Amino acid sequence: MSAPLIVISTFRVKEGKFEDLDRYYKKITEIVKANEPQLIAFHGFLNKDRTEMTSIQVHPDTDSLDFHMQVLRDNWDESFGEYGQMLEVIRVEYLGKPPESSLEMDMQGDWNVNLKPLYITGFTRTTAG
Repeated sequence: MSAPLIVISTFRVKEGKFEDLDRYYKKITEIVKANEPQLIAFHGFLNKDRTEMTSIQVHPDTDSLDFHMQVLRDNWDESFGEYGQMLEVIRVEYLGKPPESSLEMDMQGDWNVNLKPLYITGFTRTTAG
């Protein structure tokens, strides 16, 4: 069994940009949901004052994150160009081994990158009960 890859990204929501972010993230979520059946989970959470967002992705393996990035590139349009006007990356955490392309991209940014590449053990339930 290959090890899962969990990506936790935390962003600062720029002032006055929550409504734009809300529309943008819902659009991205629909694209991801429609095109990435292998993705286990894709969620976004906000703090109470809507100034910080955390995105959580659970991939079954490293190839899934590569595929995710390709889906985003293939579906990129002018509305996504506003991404940098809405959000500022604070940190990215990889739990599992990320693809080199993702790690290289994040290491070029001006944010904290935390890497925990060694998987010990665990399980994923698709339904609780």
